[in-house]
Amino acid sequence: MKLLVLDTETLGVFDQSVYDLGYLIYDTESEEIVVARDYITQEIYDNPAKMKSAYYANKLPIYEDRLASGYCKKIKWAYALRVLQRDINKYGVEALYAYNSPFDTKAIAKTCELLRTKNPTACGICDIWKGLTDPHITETKEYQEFCRKNGFMTKHKKPKCQAKAETLYRYLTNQVDYEEQHTALEDSKIELAILLKALEMRA
Repeated sequence: MKLLVLDTETLGVFDQSVYDLGYLIYDTESEEIVVARDYITQEIYDNPAKMKSAYYANKLPIYEDRLASGYCKKIKWAYALRVLQRDINKYGVEALYAYNSPFDTKAIAKTCELLRTKNPTACGICDIWKGLTDPHITETKEYQEFCRKNGFMTKHKKPKCQAKAETLYRYLTNQVDYEEQHTALEDSKIELAILLKALEMRA
């Protein structure tokens, strides 16, 4: 079985234009990542005013370094999505996943509308969070104890354990100080690890 895990980085909560789309295709039989891609949206990234206003504008030097090294590639949004569709077809991907998928689903749809592009994810993106990590990881005694011990609790009137991908990855790897990069391909990697553990615990 082939699974695709994707992540998007957007300008912000209100302007959800995608400037970074990263994804992995994982083969459950060989237990290997067979595709890893990181595409920077040319139409968004090449607009200095927009990028300076981005929530993670401080990441721009990282992107410049990665573009220079070839780690990621800057291309037009329509071409990035054509490659995504081609990969889905070529590798026989059976399901698309993202952590907190409603955000990514909406962001991709809005960017497709803005740039008048066909959306290859319109068939749906499964959520790694609701129904998988929650409840199969976040409701376990071990995870609850991990969060309480390390102070990974929400700040609501009735505090409960955090369910962020960053916190889950800290728990799975026992890297208490791990910080999520908030770049699409790197975040896809930790989301894949979370997905595989959740699927294992659900079985």
